[in-house]
Amino acid sequence: MADIKSRRPYRLSDEKYDEWFTGFVTWFLSLPNTPEFCNWLRPGLQALDDTYFAKRIAAQQAEDAQMDASAAWRSSVKALRTLLIKLRISLLSLVPGDDSVLHLFRLDEEVPEDPDTLVDYATIADLAWQPHAGEPEYAVFADRLNNIAVFCDDVKAKRIAMRQAITAYSHATDEKTAAREACNERERAIFSFFRGEDLPDGFWTDSPWGLPSGGEEPSVVYPVFPEPPGTFTAEDKGGGMTEVVYGYVDGATHGLLERRKAGSAEPWIEVSDHLPMDKDNMLPYRELHVPPGEWEYRFTPMNGDEHGASVSATVVVE
Repeated sequence: MADIKSRRPYRLSDEKYDEWFTGFVTWFLSLPNTPEFCNWLRPGLQALDDTYFAKRIAAQQAEDAQMDASAAWRSSVKALRTLLIKLRISLLSLVPGDDSVLHLFRLDEEVPEDPDTLVDYATIADLAWQPHAGEPEYAVFADRLNNIAVFCDDVKAKRIAMRQAITAYSHATDEKTAAREACNERERAIFSFFRGEDLPDGFWTDSPWGLPSGGEEPSVVYPVFPEPPGTFTAEDKGGGMTEVVYGYVDGATHGLLERRKAGSAEPWIEVSDHLPMDKDNMLPYRELHVPPGEWEYRFTPMNGDEHGASVSATVVVE
């Protein structure tokens, strides 16, 4: 028996869904081993559960690695910028009142905050310094001036590592999503099978789909949507407003719209669960007060409580 009962397991967070599906597997494999209970669906069920758990953990580890790589890159950028700021200050002590040395080493402009511009600034300063590296009047600053190239290379290396970690996290997330969808497809197939059976009154109450309050028999047969919507876009309209355009799905009664931070493994935030699927009333949906950042929107066609294939799109809110 599942510790979590839910009529809408696809709406659970990844961790909760893993707990739900683990309980579902235990419940299903405990049913009588007869053709009436669809032995043809048993093979590979435990493997699906094991694969999803492994992929979920791998995605979590990849997310942690991405966060660590991002933090290391930001720390490296900060170190380079601090070095350049300190150099601009200390070099002025060489000849008090004369700032020509800053122009000599191309440090006369304020140190930029943008990382890419900062690397360009540091590279130009290092190129300006190299011809003077052996001159005695700059010996007291030589170690710090030589560190420009060292710190700049560290920023570049950590940026590459960060991008690799972002890519790895994206791949791990895709694999986790695919593993979850495989679990969901098998669970929905089993659900559909049992919906066509003449079962005892307590079957649905005792099943993983039964409600904690005592359960109720699922009332809607799982629909078969032939295609996801052919159109789905998300656009920043300015002022914290985004606009979502979605297409018609035959067999759907309404649409579920959700969003979360792009690339995150956080649970989806429900935006609207009643987008119209009437061809004459499918206007673009606008969400107000969206916080700045890169967001991923997901649209899922619905029929009653049941869902079809989802599509997603990302948008950057300024």
